[in-house]
Amino acid sequence: MIFFYLVLITGASIIIVKRREQYQLRAAESRRHESELDEARRLQESLLPKENPSNQALDISTFMRPATEVGGDYYDFYETGGGLYAVCGDATGHGVISGIMVSVTKAGLLGIPLTNPSEILRKLNKIVKQVNFGRVRMSLTITKITSEKLTISSAAMPPLYLFRSATGKVEEMLVPNLPLGGLESKNYESFDVAFNVDDVLVMISDGLAELPNKNGELLEYGRISSRILENAEKRSKQIKAALVRLADQWSDGLSNPDDITVLVIKKNSIL
Repeated sequence: MIFFYLVLITGASIIIVKRREQYQLRAAESRRHESELDEARRLQESLLPKENPSNQALDISTFMRPATEVGGDYYDFYETGGGLYAVCGDATGHGVISGIMVSVTKAGLLGIPLTNPSEILRKLNKIVKQVNFGRVRMSLTITKITSEKLTISSAAMPPLYLFRSATGKVEEMLVPNLPLGGLESKNYESFDVAFNVDDVLVMISDGLAELPNKNGELLEYGRISSRILENAEKRSKQIKAALVRLADQWSDGLSNPDDITVLVIKKNSIL
């Protein structure tokens, strides 16, 4: 009988030890996973501009809210002698792979001569295609801002909004091109529009328009346009804040299922 109890005790001890070892392994794996996500998050944050361009002629404000530790949205600014390039992008989904796509996109932009936005997208598309991310794609809008106009080209991004101070109206501008990483031979179109004093340009990712409320209804683009119009006479920081409030009021405490990015650029005076 004593031997029987000893066997039971020994067996129970072995089970406890094994469970403890399994718990420790799972805990170590969880810590490693969290560490990797934290490193990926820091990497993605390092890809974003530390501060917005300081330009007396342009009043610029930006906002980004990732859906997870590592988002797939991206924005940037590139200043050249020929003008300022504003970039807003959205990789498929979110997570580590999307973060890598953003890294490749920025590396490509740093290596491509900044000329016409449509030519930049054409060259960048070849780079992304050669890396081969499988089904992951990169949507991207590039806007070149000069003293007189905006030159815009887009790869499957949502419409841009342009408030025209002369008419007091907001225009939606959509370029129906394919995302980067699809067809290697794809050519991208661009167009020019005037950009006058007190005009406001708003660039967004689709995470804002597709933000659901508790009833499953999407925020949609019309509400965004109306909120821009209501605040267009204000500074860019206030316009951005109004759009963020719109998102917060609509979601009412729900976390955003997709990354949200907003760029607001208001023209103060002639460049």
